[in-house]
Amino acid sequence: MKQIYFVAVFEQGEAGELFRPEEPQRFDTEEQARKAASDLASKHAGVIAWSQEAKQGEEEYGPPIVFYTAGEVIDMK
Repeated sequence: MKQIYFVAVFEQGEAGELFRPEEPQRFDTEEQARKAASDLASKHAGVIAWSQEAKQGEEEYGPPIVFYTAGEVIDMK
């Protein structure tokens, strides 16, 4: 299994709802993902970074492990 790291940003709509304006970005290391999330935090309503185990050659992922949040984010559970 390989650990994969993701960062997603959130914006807030006029009615206050949160939405993702784009697909999550993928990173090779937690350090890269944490730095990207930190850099994006001041530019968006919220940012979340997490990791997941992935089976080699498959689109199957384990449960998300959140390691960074800032601002308003949607619960990963």
